[in-house]
Amino acid sequence: MITSKDIRNKRFEKAAFGYKQEEIDEFLSQLEAELDEMERERAEANNKIQILADKVREYMKDEDALKDALLGAQKQGHQVIAEAKEKAEKIIADAEAKAAELEDESVRQHSETMEKNRAEIAREKEALIEAQQQVADFKKSLFDMYKSHLELISSMPETFEDSASETAEEIAASVSDGNY
Repeated sequence: MITSKDIRNKRFEKAAFGYKQEEIDEFLSQLEAELDEMERERAEANNKIQILADKVREYMKDEDALKDALLGAQKQGHQVIAEAKEKAEKIIADAEAKAAELEDESVRQHSETMEKNRAEIAREKEALIEAQQQVADFKKSLFDMYKSHLELISSMPETFEDSASETAEEIAASVSDGNY
């Protein structure tokens, strides 16, 4: 690649009927100036390219950091969701276990209460049967005693004097036998 220095230092040999030296020198000076300007612009462009490349690398690092942060946030979000689901499942399982426990306890208490009530009903039924039997026995005893008194009264003579001593003996015998 030819530089402006190469153009400045280039010397041409003189020949007969050649180009005018002043025009060549002027053209070379103009070329040198334009080449200097182009080199300066190229250096400036390379400098800008370097700055932009540095920015791109910085942005790429930032992008990687953002990707890492986003990935970390996603992982953390998934972890939070998983933990929340796990806690919810545990709460549901605990609630179901508690409900089952309460239901079992309720069934047990109901069964105990029913058993106690059945036992109480059976006792009351036995007491009722016993009371009915006592009433029946008392009624029979009362009828028997009433019947015996009627028989005694019927067997009494119409005259009291003749049979008073017999009746007193029969009553005494009846009382001593326990048939009253």
